[in-house]
Amino acid sequence: MKKKIIYTLALAVMLVAVLTACGGKDKKDDAKGKEIDVQTSADKILSDGDFKDQLATVDKSMALGRLYSLDEASVEAAAFYTNSNSTAEEIAVIKVNSPDYVETVKAAYEKRVADQKEACKDYLPDEMPKLDSAVIYTNGNYAVLCVSNDNSKASDIIKGLFE
Repeated sequence: MKKKIIYTLALAVMLVAVLTACGGKDKKDDAKGKEIDVQTSADKILSDGDFKDQLATVDKSMALGRLYSLDEASVEAAAFYTNSNSTAEEIAVIKVNSPDYVETVKAAYEKRVADQKEACKDYLPDEMPKLDSAVIYTNGNYAVLCVSNDNSKASDIIKGLFE
Protein backbone atom coordinates (compact mmCIF):
# COMPACT_ATOMS: atom_id res chain seq x y z
CA MET A 1 0.00 0.00 0.00
CA LYS A 2 2.88 2.39 0.85
CA LYS A 3 4.46 1.73 -2.54
CA LYS A 4 1.19 2.55 -4.27
CA ILE A 5 0.92 5.92 -2.45
CA ILE A 6 4.57 6.81 -3.24
CA TYR A 7 4.08 5.79 -6.86
CA THR A 8 0.89 7.93 -7.12
CA LEU A 9 2.59 10.94 -5.52
CA ALA A 10 5.60 10.60 -7.81
CA LEU A 11 3.31 10.37 -10.83
CA ALA A 12 1.36 13.45 -9.67
CA VAL A 13 4.58 15.47 -9.22
CA MET A 14 5.78 14.49 -12.69
CA LEU A 15 2.41 15.40 -14.22
CA VAL A 16 2.45 18.83 -12.54
CA ALA A 17 6.02 19.41 -13.74
CA VAL A 18 5.12 18.51 -17.32
CA LEU A 19 2.03 20.71 -17.35
CA THR A 20 3.89 23.64 -15.80
CA ALA A 21 6.67 23.37 -18.40
CA CYS A 22 4.14 23.43 -21.22
CA GLY A 23 2.51 26.58 -19.88
CA GLY A 24 5.66 28.71 -20.02
CA LYS A 25 6.61 31.24 -22.67
CA ASP A 26 8.27 30.08 -25.84
CA LYS A 27 11.98 31.00 -25.82
CA LYS A 28 11.54 32.57 -29.26
CA ASP A 29 9.09 35.07 -27.77
CA ASP A 30 11.65 36.07 -25.13
CA ALA A 31 14.39 36.53 -27.71
CA LYS A 32 12.12 38.43 -30.08
CA GLY A 33 11.47 41.33 -27.72
CA LYS A 34 9.40 44.40 -28.53
CA GLU A 35 8.66 45.28 -32.14
CA ILE A 36 9.71 48.78 -33.21
CA ASP A 37 9.59 50.70 -36.47
CA VAL A 38 13.19 51.30 -37.57
CA GLN A 39 12.57 54.64 -39.32
CA THR A 40 10.51 56.05 -36.45
CA SER A 41 13.18 54.87 -34.02
CA ALA A 42 16.03 56.43 -36.01
CA ASP A 43 14.02 59.67 -36.24
CA LYS A 44 13.48 59.68 -32.45
CA ILE A 45 17.20 59.15 -31.78
CA LEU A 46 17.96 62.03 -34.16
CA SER A 47 15.34 64.42 -32.75
CA ASP A 48 15.86 63.64 -29.04
CA GLY A 49 19.60 63.04 -29.16
CA ASP A 50 22.47 65.52 -29.08
CA PHE A 51 24.09 65.92 -32.50
CA LYS A 52 26.51 68.64 -33.51
CA ASP A 53 26.28 67.74 -37.20
CA GLN A 54 23.32 67.97 -39.60
CA LEU A 55 22.80 64.24 -40.29
CA ALA A 56 21.36 63.10 -43.61
CA THR A 57 19.51 59.93 -44.55
CA VAL A 58 21.43 57.23 -46.37
CA ASP A 59 20.00 54.78 -48.89
CA LYS A 60 19.52 51.32 -47.38
CA SER A 61 21.40 49.43 -50.12
CA MET A 62 24.33 51.84 -50.06
CA ALA A 63 24.60 51.82 -46.26
CA LEU A 64 24.32 48.05 -45.92
CA GLY A 65 26.82 47.37 -48.69
CA ARG A 66 29.29 50.19 -48.46
CA LEU A 67 29.29 51.30 -44.84
CA TYR A 68 28.58 48.03 -43.03
CA SER A 69 29.27 45.22 -45.56
CA LEU A 70 26.06 43.41 -44.66
CA ASP A 71 23.88 41.05 -46.68
CA GLU A 72 20.77 42.98 -47.72
CA ALA A 73 18.75 39.75 -48.00
CA SER A 74 19.27 39.16 -44.25
CA VAL A 75 17.88 42.58 -43.32
CA GLU A 76 14.14 43.06 -42.98
CA ALA A 77 14.21 46.83 -42.43
CA ALA A 78 16.79 49.53 -41.84
CA ALA A 79 17.17 53.27 -41.36
CA PHE A 80 20.38 55.26 -41.50
CA TYR A 81 21.60 58.79 -40.85
CA THR A 82 25.19 59.79 -41.49
CA ASN A 83 27.40 62.81 -41.02
CA SER A 84 28.51 65.52 -43.43
CA ASN A 85 32.16 64.43 -43.06
CA SER A 86 32.78 67.10 -40.43
CA THR A 87 31.99 64.74 -37.53
CA ALA A 88 31.85 60.99 -36.86
CA GLU A 89 28.18 61.14 -35.87
CA GLU A 90 25.76 58.59 -37.30
CA ILE A 91 22.70 56.47 -36.57
CA ALA A 92 21.92 52.98 -37.84
CA VAL A 93 18.83 50.98 -36.86
CA ILE A 94 18.58 47.52 -38.42
CA LYS A 95 15.97 44.80 -38.04
CA VAL A 96 17.21 41.43 -39.28
CA ASN A 97 15.23 38.44 -40.51
CA SER A 98 16.80 36.06 -38.01
CA PRO A 99 18.17 36.63 -34.50
CA ASP A 100 21.22 34.62 -35.60
CA TYR A 101 22.24 37.54 -37.86
CA VAL A 102 22.20 40.14 -35.05
CA GLU A 103 25.73 39.21 -33.97
CA THR A 104 26.91 39.73 -37.57
CA VAL A 105 25.38 43.22 -37.55
CA LYS A 106 26.95 43.97 -34.16
CA ALA A 107 30.36 42.93 -35.51
CA ALA A 108 29.81 45.15 -38.57
CA TYR A 109 29.01 48.09 -36.29
CA GLU A 110 32.16 47.44 -34.28
CA LYS A 111 34.20 47.34 -37.49
CA ARG A 112 32.58 50.56 -38.69
CA VAL A 113 33.49 52.32 -35.43
CA ALA A 114 37.06 51.00 -35.65
CA ASP A 115 37.32 52.19 -39.28
CA GLN A 116 35.97 55.61 -38.28
CA LYS A 117 38.53 55.83 -35.46
CA GLU A 118 41.30 55.13 -37.92
CA ALA A 119 39.95 57.74 -40.36
CA CYS A 120 39.36 60.40 -37.70
CA LYS A 121 42.43 60.06 -35.50
CA ASP A 122 44.45 62.56 -37.59
CA TYR A 123 41.72 64.30 -39.58
CA LEU A 124 39.12 64.86 -36.81
CA PRO A 125 40.83 64.09 -33.48
CA ASP A 126 38.08 65.87 -31.49
CA GLU A 127 35.66 63.13 -32.63
CA MET A 128 37.61 60.32 -30.94
CA PRO A 129 35.74 60.52 -27.59
CA LYS A 130 32.43 60.07 -29.45
CA LEU A 131 33.78 57.00 -31.19
CA ASP A 132 35.31 55.62 -27.99
CA SER A 133 31.88 55.67 -26.36
CA ALA A 134 29.79 54.75 -29.42
CA VAL A 135 26.51 53.04 -28.54
CA ILE A 136 26.02 49.56 -29.99
CA TYR A 137 22.80 48.02 -28.69
CA THR A 138 21.03 44.80 -29.61
CA ASN A 139 17.58 43.57 -28.66
CA GLY A 140 15.87 40.58 -30.28
CA ASN A 141 16.11 41.02 -34.05
CA TYR A 142 17.33 44.62 -33.77
CA ALA A 143 20.77 46.21 -33.72
CA VAL A 144 21.32 49.93 -33.22
CA LEU A 145 24.46 52.03 -33.64
CA CYS A 146 24.68 55.63 -32.53
CA VAL A 147 27.63 57.98 -32.45
CA SER A 148 26.55 61.34 -31.07
CA ASN A 149 27.67 64.34 -29.10
CA ASP A 150 26.20 62.72 -25.95
CA ASN A 151 26.33 58.92 -26.20
CA SER A 152 25.03 58.44 -22.67
CA LYS A 153 21.83 60.29 -23.59
CA ALA A 154 21.63 58.32 -26.86
CA SER A 155 21.93 55.06 -24.95
CA ASP A 156 19.00 56.04 -22.72
CA ILE A 157 16.89 56.97 -25.76
CA ILE A 158 17.70 53.68 -27.49
CA LYS A 159 16.91 51.56 -24.43
CA GLY A 160 13.65 53.48 -24.06
CA LEU A 161 12.59 52.42 -27.56
CA PHE A 162 12.42 48.82 -26.37
CA GLU A 163 10.58 49.38 -23.06
